[in-house]
Amino acid sequence: MIPPKIANLSEWGPFQLDALGLLTIFGAKEMNTAVGNLVQSSVTEWLPILGSYTVANDDIIKPEPGYVLYNITDGIMATDVSAWFTRWISTFPLTYTATTIRLRVENQQLPIVRQAISITIGLSVIGFLFSMAIVTADAWGIANVASMAVSVISRQFIVTCLRSSIDHTIQSLKDDPGQDVKVFMTLPDGKAVTILGPRMIVVTCLLTEAQPIHPQSYYVMRMASWAAFGAHAITLGMSDLFNQILTVVILLLATYLTATHVGGYREAIGTRLCLDVDMGDPDLPRGAAYSRLKMSPTEEDCMVHWSMMPQRSNVWWWDRYKQQYLSNQATSVTKEMEGNPRIRKSGSHTSQNV
Repeated sequence: MIPPKIANLSEWGPFQLDALGLLTIFGAKEMNTAVGNLVQSSVTEWLPILGSYTVANDDIIKPEPGYVLYNITDGIMATDVSAWFTRWISTFPLTYTATTIRLRVENQQLPIVRQAISITIGLSVIGFLFSMAIVTADAWGIANVASMAVSVISRQFIVTCLRSSIDHTIQSLKDDPGQDVKVFMTLPDGKAVTILGPRMIVVTCLLTEAQPIHPQSYYVMRMASWAAFGAHAITLGMSDLFNQILTVVILLLATYLTATHVGGYREAIGTRLCLDVDMGDPDLPRGAAYSRLKMSPTEEDCMVHWSMMPQRSNVWWWDRYKQQYLSNQATSVTKEMEGNPRIRKSGSHTSQNV
């Protein structure tokens, strides 16, 4: 027996909602970044979100312009930085030039307890919405919740495929990722990041897009995601106002939590690739950041060729670089990271000149 007050909620409708506008306008950009960075979360992994069509449309694996990677050790400049890495690095409050990332290969995955928590949270939310749709006898509301569940499942399959692609790539190296290389990367906003790690990890993970191991299954789940998005847009608009409001509130909350990376395990991508981040001193100038790399004359020439360092004719800059930075640099950034590989410091957005 349904209580009359709850049953009457299906007849309550003092105004209308533009469901299609909510689903297509809000959260698309943020979800493109939050889902596309392939980070696992112990809270938001199985929650329904706004802007889910970015996953169905494969926007999460489309490259972002403006990122340039300089492999100083090998003398290579590349502009085709992996989509997942550009989205991953954009989630950190990077310093202007002092942030250092150390790449490691290690068997590490989200603990079972955290995975269970994320699944439990997702099931609880979907179950709550489903029960409210049943209690209010809202058939469209039931279909709405079902489409949201399909959307979540297909999203998880797609993201898992991309994570597994990185695991497979690292596994194919057969525990021989090559020697460590020094890499400098510039971002669209002018900031720069130092990256240290094995050569083949840089090439195959940071400069090669993650591709699903089973492309046919991946495509099928993308179509399922599109179907779920379309059904969600229609059924949400046809649902009772009470269930519409309930759904929108949960979607907004889940989207906010996902966008702010609540419960995110950002130190690992997949089960093999680990990234240790040291934010560094926000007041560190660009020249001091260069000096930490302990570059050879050949490597310095590469930086000059790429216009990352001034021409040799700029005697004033080079004298200051050698006297003020190189002579006072006690240890290289490589040794700093090796001595404390898991260090992570907070940094502010501070700009310093070369």
